[in-house]
Amino acid sequence: MSFAPDHLYEPLVDGLSSLAAIRQIDGGWRVATHCMYPSNGLVEVTVRGGIDTAVVSDEGGAFGEALSAGIPVRDYRRNVSHLISEQGLHLTDGVICTPQVPINAIPISVLLVANASQDVARWLYDHTKVPRPRDFRLLLADYLKRRFDDRLLKNTVIVGQSNKPHRFANVVALANGRRLIIDPVTHDSSSINARVVANLDVRAANEPGLEQRIVYDDEENWSPAELNLLGVGATVVPFSRSQEVIERVAAVA
Repeated sequence: MSFAPDHLYEPLVDGLSSLAAIRQIDGGWRVATHCMYPSNGLVEVTVRGGIDTAVVSDEGGAFGEALSAGIPVRDYRRNVSHLISEQGLHLTDGVICTPQVPINAIPISVLLVANASQDVARWLYDHTKVPRPRDFRLLLADYLKRRFDDRLLKNTVIVGQSNKPHRFANVVALANGRRLIIDPVTHDSSSINARVVANLDVRAANEPGLEQRIVYDDEENWSPAELNLLGVGATVVPFSRSQEVIERVAAVA
């Protein structure tokens, strides 16, 4: 069956659009939610179904996120079942999904699946022993907390030119009503794309006094093409120079 858009689904599409970005795909919808994986990439879910019911799925996003970070491939169903079954969801071959749900239950089902996918990815990151490089995001967050204290706003939502809300890990309130977005990006395609899109949309809104910086870990092997892509969204800063750059921006009256 295909979940085809027509006048019957206009209230549903409007409801989903108020929660997240939605686009039509073959046989259904793809919804980019505000939930975030550990990489800072946004959780996306799909909706497919028929006239009366549909199934909402993360298409294996949680496990794909974890495996791309180097987490070993094995059966984690027993370990993460409590994160899924309590929400009435199913886990099959690494895919988190709902049972068949009524059409009017799709918006809440989207939220349930997105949150479960986010929680499972975080559990896998936190409970598996994987040799990882330093987490520069934690180092950056620690510096910002010590430097700006209560002027640091965590996980702040800012609306872009498209009227879509975007969540940023760090926003600093500066003098004269200025704000500085300090947005860390990890070295993977989902995080890169998510942060470029969010920064580009917010920059296009031309909010007075809002400055943006994307920070990347320069101990990793970034290609010139990847850095150029980041620069489409905002001014790019290597982590090794981030304190120097932030101090200079903060000092401007």
